[in-house]
Amino acid sequence: MSVKAPTKSPFTPEQETTLAGWTKRYPHSNLGLVEALRSVQGWHRQITPEAAARVAEVFDLPFNRVWGVATFFPTFTQWKTGRHRVGLCHGLSCWLAGSTKMESCLEKTLGVAEKTTTADGKFSWETMECLGACEQAPALQVNDRLVGAATEASVVKLKDLK
Repeated sequence: MSVKAPTKSPFTPEQETTLAGWTKRYPHSNLGLVEALRSVQGWHRQITPEAAARVAEVFDLPFNRVWGVATFFPTFTQWKTGRHRVGLCHGLSCWLAGSTKMESCLEKTLGVAEKTTTADGKFSWETMECLGACEQAPALQVNDRLVGAATEASVVKLKDLK
């Protein structure tokens, strides 16, 4: 019989309590997994393999199940995002409305390439699949909130975020 050594947690005691709470909130413990991963993304601005392994332990799930969820949904990243995570839709409608031009504008305005974070940790940006806002093409979101159509003016205004 082998005994598995406990994993050193990448979470604070308060965060551990929050994760454990997600196992009790729903009739089946694994139903809180997505919410737990949303918490981890918020705390660390990314989901690392170490964090996913600890979540798997807390939820008594296989690592591959947790990692599969963490890598499937675009809400979760495996790279460290900025405090303000900017998303630009590049679905067909948004592409036709000029999302490629807005990608260049984001890179120039924020001073970093896609999926890169500014030196001060304030911003990161990435292209995303359909945001479901074709009427606002090319759609722009900040921290999972749709902010409207990306224009040069709206991209420059991002710099005003605290």
